[in-house]
Amino acid sequence: MRFLTVSLHPVLQRTCEIASLQENQVNRCLSLRVDASGKGVNVTRVLHQLGKEVMHLTQLGGVLARYFVSLTSRDGLALSWVDSGSEIRICTTLLSQSAHTATEIVEEAPPVSPHTDEQMRARFLQLLPGIRMVILSGSKAPGFTADILPWMVRQAKARGVQVLLDYRGRDLLDSLAYKPDLIKPNRQEFQDTFFPGRSIVSDMQIMEKMIALEQDGIHVVLTDGAQPVWYVQGGRVVRRPVEAVVPINVIGSGDAFAAGLAAVWSESGDMDAAVDKALWCGKQNARLIKPGVIRLQDKEHF
Repeated sequence: MRFLTVSLHPVLQRTCEIASLQENQVNRCLSLRVDASGKGVNVTRVLHQLGKEVMHLTQLGGVLARYFVSLTSRDGLALSWVDSGSEIRICTTLLSQSAHTATEIVEEAPPVSPHTDEQMRARFLQLLPGIRMVILSGSKAPGFTADILPWMVRQAKARGVQVLLDYRGRDLLDSLAYKPDLIKPNRQEFQDTFFPGRSIVSDMQIMEKMIALEQDGIHVVLTDGAQPVWYVQGGRVVRRPVEAVVPINVIGSGDAFAAGLAAVWSESGDMDAAVDKALWCGKQNARLIKPGVIRLQDKEHF
């Protein structure tokens, strides 16, 4: 198995298309779909569509756990999960056809049961042999210990496994000591993590921090929506323009970007080529209604 993706905060994603979002009015869905989602699942789905071997590790619980499993099975995903006893959160995306916008309503999950943290660690170690790259994405559900994500980074790196991180804040800061290979926050997350409490951070300060991390062996790729992607190459920050698209659904585009980045960089170490593939994957996702995909199955629709 080449990739292991991990998400500690899974989602059932409801995507509702409406003609135009009107506050304080009745808004009727023109179409509705439900997908297994969350950052880790989205990354997994895109890697799978890129033809990569990938296993996803997560926690599930409650009455919707089997439904979640059935949705990942429908997508052809390899899934390993620990029963957490925690109901899966449901998040809702409202897509406005007229404005080409996506409004996201995010739930918080209830705490996982006390045994979940220990079982997730054990399962993670069981799955590590034979893995080329671990991708850790997103937040953790309530009930996990504060150090579980940094611990996973440490375990993977101790075994010579590449690590890509797509999370922020204390989890990210505490993970840096173990030298993850790649971090992929967006610009706001990077600023909030490395310059906390500061409302204004200059481009130069951002670039200096990126270069310092690169010199410490940690590659940084910064996304910023439709603005250029930043990454370090040859001791300087490269700004790669993002092609403008008319979006259908941008939810999951950052995860598609991460999958494309991982797919190329893990094999070649070529950051220019990896960012090219990442941008292509993010663009394809934005053109489709299903989150975390670069193409739809024949039975699905735009």
